[in-house]
Amino acid sequence: MPLLASKLGASLFEIGIVGGASNGVYAFLPLIAGHFSDRASLRRFFIISSFLILTIVSISYLFIANPIYLIIARIFEGVGWAMLWPAMDAAVSRDVQSMDSKKAFSIYNVTWSSAAAVGPLLGAALIFLTSIRDAFLLSVFIMAATFLLNFIPWFKHRREIATGQSLRTEKITADSPEIRGSRLAAAFYAGALALAAVSSGVLFTFFAPYARSLGISILLVGVITFVYGMGRFSFYVLSTNERVRSMVLGSDRRVRNMLVALVMTSVSGLFISLRDPSGSLYLIAYAVVGVGISMVLAIGQAGLIAESSPDTKGRGAGIFESAIGMGACAGPIIGGAISGSSLAVPFLVPPAGFIVFLAALPILSRKSR
Repeated sequence: MPLLASKLGASLFEIGIVGGASNGVYAFLPLIAGHFSDRASLRRFFIISSFLILTIVSISYLFIANPIYLIIARIFEGVGWAMLWPAMDAAVSRDVQSMDSKKAFSIYNVTWSSAAAVGPLLGAALIFLTSIRDAFLLSVFIMAATFLLNFIPWFKHRREIATGQSLRTEKITADSPEIRGSRLAAAFYAGALALAAVSSGVLFTFFAPYARSLGISILLVGVITFVYGMGRFSFYVLSTNERVRSMVLGSDRRVRNMLVALVMTSVSGLFISLRDPSGSLYLIAYAVVGVGISMVLAIGQAGLIAESSPDTKGRGAGIFESAIGMGACAGPIIGGAISGSSLAVPFLVPPAGFIVFLAALPILSRKSR
């Protein structure tokens, strides 16, 4: 998306807006969607509708020729994602009753992160071999197929309910009250998630144009982002192990682990701001960021969703996703605003944000019980 905006003649600030526009909606809409996602019928409706919206938006990317229209389309894309992810989070935590919620989230994270790791590499190859527009053409087919695969069983289910053939009720179980009582404050989780999203938002908005300015091939850009995805995927695979989950998600270790993960996501921006035409430094930095962000997300899922009471899991998912949206929106916009004429400056935003987070940590810690 940043490469498309750059090709359409967007300024650095406009590239930042393109990167943050969808997340501007995502900063608040998941709170609303999450509130209603505690109802099973609405969860299914949100998921189906989100894929329809994302299919239409993907089609628009094939024809848009103005950065302003690109920003508008990104806003609608944010609506689609805001409907999808809180509903998915709530569904995983509530509907998978055969296992612990934290283990269910581990498997869920392995599923989406494996596809997310392949996506940038595939997209970069398409751009290298054909054009930017062809990469979005592939996303049109993927989104349309996903919509149909979800719509058909949902439509059949609705017909069964209408004819009285389905009497399925939603089974609700609660996580341990003892665990819920010891969870960290929602403010701490939200702040950490927002900061991690600032890092990912800045990295994925400005890195491709920055790398091209250094003469780095688009294929190598794809490999670097693939390494990020593999770092994230590798952690999630490890988290399916009970011992690893306990080491990372244990209530007595979460603050320490969260701070370690935030250092990994934030400080890596300093290394990316250094000029390295070979790209080797960026490979290491992106791998570290991938692992760090996956740790932040896993801890946030445990505290805000998995350990919430049964009737508030959707709202917890809304807080979780909105915090990510706030950071992913603010990071690119701030980075674009302060960049001037330098594409390296935006990568200083994540470490600066970490300093602000540390300053606020004593306040958050007092509310941690």
